[in-house]
Amino acid sequence: MEYKAESITVLKNLKDIRENFDTSIFRNLERGEHQIIGKKIGAKSETISKICDEVRILKFFPNLDKSKAVPLARLKLDKELILFSEKYDIYGLQVRQIKKLVKEWRLDIERYPKNFLTDLQHDLIIGTVMGDANISQRNRNCVFRVGHSPKQKRYVEWKFGILKDFNSKGIKLTQRTIKNRLINTYEFRLNAHYLFNFYRNLFYDSEGNKIITENVLKYLTPRSLAIWLCDDGSYSKKQKYIVICTNSYSLKEHKIIKKYFEDKWNISPTIGLRDKKYYYLRFKKEDTKKLINIVKPFVPKFIRYKIGEENE
Repeated sequence: MEYKAESITVLKNLKDIRENFDTSIFRNLERGEHQIIGKKIGAKSETISKICDEVRILKFFPNLDKSKAVPLARLKLDKELILFSEKYDIYGLQVRQIKKLVKEWRLDIERYPKNFLTDLQHDLIIGTVMGDANISQRNRNCVFRVGHSPKQKRYVEWKFGILKDFNSKGIKLTQRTIKNRLINTYEFRLNAHYLFNFYRNLFYDSEGNKIITENVLKYLTPRSLAIWLCDDGSYSKKQKYIVICTNSYSLKEHKIIKKYFEDKWNISPTIGLRDKKYYYLRFKKEDTKKLINIVKPFVPKFIRYKIGEENE
């Protein structure tokens, strides 16, 4: 970064930064970089955050009064900014009016995320949280994470593409050692967003444990069921049956899931036990055929081995 003026000791406010920098250099800075950049140029991290928000908003609305950037920046996604500006006259509204409407907007998305998401995005979140994904609490809002083995890298890329509206650092390879064994995982994390609070409250108890309830299962559609199967399911070519490795759920939860399949799909899976502590669901041959007929239209062609077919 270079100053326009020859020397500045402290940049106290946004005006100082606007006058001495090409503000485009503050575009797409990560939140963790704000304090570092602030120290380098003699500004508080809060000031850096404000100029970053301002640059982001003015990228979409270059003629907008800069004072309106602060409340609008509380809309965390670019898609939100566009939809909000289509619904409301942000040029004609006063700052206090925008602030009120943004607050209502955020609360509405947190309560009814399906109104904001596409059906595919909603089904993906439901299905993959049933399986391998997790949602963690970060201060006020929640973070969504997906991770799979290298064998399923394309599956991770498929999920990432569906959720591209959300801010993320992208897919990365992570490594960790468990019992002297190196584990490789392709994963992505979506930045904290109030929308994910709904799903966190749906799937997790007050202690942060993922749980399955009758209410959770009401949200399952054939497509989200297919995604759950792609996450946790496996097909035995020899026995011609599907097993869903629901190892993290209790026996009580498995009974709830079993009843769901019986009532909803007329399918009755067997609850199995492995190593005297891990429960799973096994579908008889005929029930496996029924299950495959339900989910097949929604199983990506590159992961058809999950239902006993060759990948395309």
